[in-house]
Amino acid sequence: MSVETALAQLLRMLHRRALNLADLPDDERDPYYDRIRRSCCGAAEHIGQSPDNAAMTANSMVEFTRAMVGIIEARRE
Repeated sequence: MSVETALAQLLRMLHRRALNLADLPDDERDPYYDRIRRSCCGAAEHIGQSPDNAAMTANSMVEFTRAMVGIIEARRE
């Protein structure tokens, strides 16, 4: 799988998850963010990142998802 393909799949997945997370109460979201972190870390390692870099990438993707959830919530107000 190419890096571009993997990135496109990750972004689609994060968008779907952000839409779903925005429907949940804040206190129920953390387990889902943990799953996103694990999925992104595995994907980053799969495309060749070292475990340390993959962990940093995964954390960044979770923060990106949190930001998307915030944007979705703001649009709904």
